[in-house]
Amino acid sequence: MTEQQSSVSSNSQVPSPAMLDTMTRVIMSQTDMTEEQVKAALEHTNYDLKRVIREYMRGGDLSSAALASTSAATSTNQMRFAEIRNFMDKSAEEYYRRQEMTKIYNQVLERKKAEAAAAAQAASAQAASASAAASKL
Repeated sequence: MTEQQSSVSSNSQVPSPAMLDTMTRVIMSQTDMTEEQVKAALEHTNYDLKRVIREYMRGGDLSSAALASTSAATSTNQMRFAEIRNFMDKSAEEYYRRQEMTKIYNQVLERKKAEAAAAAQAASAQAASASAAASKL
């Protein structure tokens, strides 16, 4: 987002028609929303381009009916499964993070082993050349 667009979203003032047209075209190219839906969503989000696209990608319905009612009633079963999904998402994220850290740790360990082996080989080669030089004397 450019500096001008971020200042528009933070000040919540209506952007110029040219900027509004540019924002509309960008959102329409990233989503399958109509021009009217884009303009309504921009007004709802105080002309925050990123927020409109983010809400669309999350599956949020940006129609006027959905904008009117912001909170939806959820059943006990929906809340239970939402908690299960959140737990599983967090667990999966932690698992992949641990796998990545293990992979990095193993790479560093292998690199240090290789460096130690190279240093030992260089030291033995230097000692061999020193003993060869001493035997010539």
